[in-house]
Amino acid sequence: MNIFSSLLVAVGLSMDNWAVTIASGCSHHQAIARSYIFKVSSLFALAHLVMFSVGWLCGAGLGKYIGAVDHWVAFFILIFIGARMIKESRGAEAEKEVCTLHSFKVLCALSVATSLDALLVGMGLAFTAAPFGATVAMLTVCVFVTSWTGFYVGAFLGRKFGKIMEGLGGAVLMLIGLKLLLEGVGIW
Repeated sequence: MNIFSSLLVAVGLSMDNWAVTIASGCSHHQAIARSYIFKVSSLFALAHLVMFSVGWLCGAGLGKYIGAVDHWVAFFILIFIGARMIKESRGAEAEKEVCTLHSFKVLCALSVATSLDALLVGMGLAFTAAPFGATVAMLTVCVFVTSWTGFYVGAFLGRKFGKIMEGLGGAVLMLIGLKLLLEGVGIW
C-alpha cells in the first residue's frame, strides 16, 4: 500500500465525519466561533487517531468482537441524535440555540460513532504493508480539515435556510446511521 492509498483511506474514513459536522453546522443559527470549530474538529480528529491506532495495535484479535457490534452502536447514537435534531427543528424557540449537537457529551458520542470504522480499518491495515505513520497522519489531518469545512458549509446552509436545515441535518444523521447499520449487517 502506497501513500496515495493511505490518502484514499483517510478521505474515505472522513466522509461520515464530514456529513455529521455539516449537520451540526446547520443547527447553528448564528456565526460559529472559530475556537468552537477548532475544539470540535480537534475532538473528531483525536477520536479517529486513537481509534485507528488502537485498531492497528490490536490487530485482528478483537476485530470479530468489535465488528459484531460497532454498526449497532453507531446506528443507535446517530438515530437518537438525529431524532432529537428533528424534534428541536420543529420547536417554537427558533432563535434560541438549544440544539443537542452543541453539548460536549453529544459531540464526544458523535466522534466515537464516526470513528468506529477507523478502528476496524486500523485492524485490517495492521497486516498489510501500509505505512502506519503516514496513514494515521493523513487520517488525522483529513478528519480535522473535513470537520472544519463541514461546520462552515453547514452554518452557511443553516443561516440561509433556517430551521429546515436543522431538521434535514437530523435526517442526514439518521440516514448515515442506517447506512452504517446496513453495511455492518452486509446488506449495503
